Amino acid sequence: MDILKSLSNQSQYSQTKLQWILGAWVLASVAERKPKISAKDGDLAEEDYDKASLYSLLYSLYSSMGDVENEFGVKYEFTFNTWGYSWPAKWSPSGVKEDDPQRFGKYAYTGLWQPKAVKDFINEKNGKVHIVEMGCGTGAGAHHICKNVLPNCTYEAVDMQKTAIETCRRKYVPELNGRLVATHANATELPVKDSSADFVVVNETHVTEMVGVVTPEDEKFFQTAYRILKPGGYLVWGNAIPTGTWQASFDYLKTIGMNLLEVEDVTDLAIQARDEDAPRANKYVEDCLNRFVGFKIPVLGTRRRKEAQAALKNFFRSPETRLYENMKDRSDTYKVALMQKG
Repeated sequence: MDILKSLSNQSQYSQTKLQWILGAWVLASVAERKPKISAKDGDLAEEDYDKASLYSLLYSLYSSMGDVENEFGVKYEFTFNTWGYSWPAKWSPSGVKEDDPQRFGKYAYTGLWQPKAVKDFINEKNGKVHIVEMGCGTGAGAHHICKNVLPNCTYEAVDMQKTAIETCRRKYVPELNGRLVATHANATELPVKDSSADFVVVNETHVTEMVGVVTPEDEKFFQTAYRILKPGGYLVWGNAIPTGTWQASFDYLKTIGMNLLEVEDVTDLAIQARDEDAPRANKYVEDCLNRFVGFKIPVLGTRRRKEAQAALKNFFRSPETRLYENMKDRSDTYKVALMQKG
């Protein structure tokens, strides 16, 4: 079984199903000429995976794990699939506890609301703004914003992964009394009305990843953001992507009527966050792998475990992985951008 391409984003896989899926992946290594995943740094070529399949696997894995403990024994459910960054000293206090296991993900969402233009706009509306997030994952960031950052806002969180949305509906939607809606949809085909959002949030969403290129899919994504924003509304965007792709994206967004107002480079703080978060990430990876019997198969299981371990650490951008090194040499940069619909 090719777990990198054959899983469905319409399905939620239980731990029992994952046992069979990963077991089949281990056994399939017999016929594999060359591993797709580097056991050294977790690198995975773009053409070797389908993002719908890959994220279906990841979100099913996260959901199946339930509550875990970090390196200090603090329990949490892994819902922030977000690298984030350390909080910039020049910004106003984040309000996030420094011992929160998922503080860097919360910092990333809180940081989207730091620009003065954003604060002034929100104050003018007494905090009663409507937000649409394109690529929300489990909705953990949406919940954090609704509860801790903008307690008067309304929020629609959208993701193409059914498991992620089901986690949002289970864990976060009931707490917010109708202020948070979780929608299962492809972000390029949103069932959202034109000119209905004050803000569109894009936070570490799986787009704009080709070096220096805005793909047709990226164009559809940006066109959707433009369509659903009210005139004068804002796109708040944070991510670590290829450095040359930032300018290509800004140039394209300008052609469809989006004006760039502010950009903050937080790459060094993102590297710092990955260094500080490495013990938690490493423990989570080991806890995940220890639950699956396929990795205990002699020889084949050992080899596949190394690949899976490297891949999961790479998704965390942990030290010594390819994505971490991309930030170190600045082939990838983490930026927080603010754009306004003209």
